[in-house]
Amino acid sequence: MHEIGIESSLVEAIRSGEKTIEGRLGTPKLLDIKEGDTLSVREDIWREGEIIGSHEEHVALKVTQVLYFENFTEMFQAVNYEAVIPAAKNAEEARAVYDTFYNDKDELEYGVVALFFELL
Repeated sequence: MHEIGIESSLVEAIRSGEKTIEGRLGTPKLLDIKEGDTLSVREDIWREGEIIGSHEEHVALKVTQVLYFENFTEMFQAVNYEAVIPAAKNAEEARAVYDTFYNDKDELEYGVVALFFELL
């Protein structure tokens, strides 16, 4: 089982079934996740770009598909932005959310992984 942290409001969107895709940099930890794997999602609390705490309760997910992209813009051209960032009004707004967490240099170095999932 793999553990990842996701910002609080997005964990609520997972629980409600609105969020069904998680996009991340393709770091070695994320590249190790495969279709059929189970994810334990920790609910992280962010403030000013930093995690300031986490809730102990986790959400269990099953990975149903894994796609790889060069960057988040390419990912949002291929997947439904609302399944990634449900509150976004368009793909550009969803991309802007990722810009608060990641920079262009990291995208260039690692690429992007889109994890499709379902609640367990």
